Amino acid sequence: MKAGHKITLEIPDELYEGITDFRKKAHISDAKEAVFELLKYALTLPPYFKDFDWKKAEKEADAEIKAGKVKSFSSVDDFLADLKA
Repeated sequence: MKAGHKITLEIPDELYEGITDFRKKAHISDAKEAVFELLKYALTLPPYFKDFDWKKAEKEADAEIKAGKVKSFSSVDDFLADLKA
């Protein structure tokens, strides 16, 4: 990683645990590089994902579930058959 601007962040433990998990899965040797890779990824997301109101979508999904507007399937084949219907 090329030297640039130095930024100091205070990261909550639960978020740091996520960074640590990513670092291990991506075989990255240190946390700074992992944070750099995650920031680089986040900055290249398409606008749709950046602007999407995930909290609103989660509330809507919860309301649908609560209203019983869900389906359950006992197998993938049953699920696929429903999609094709």
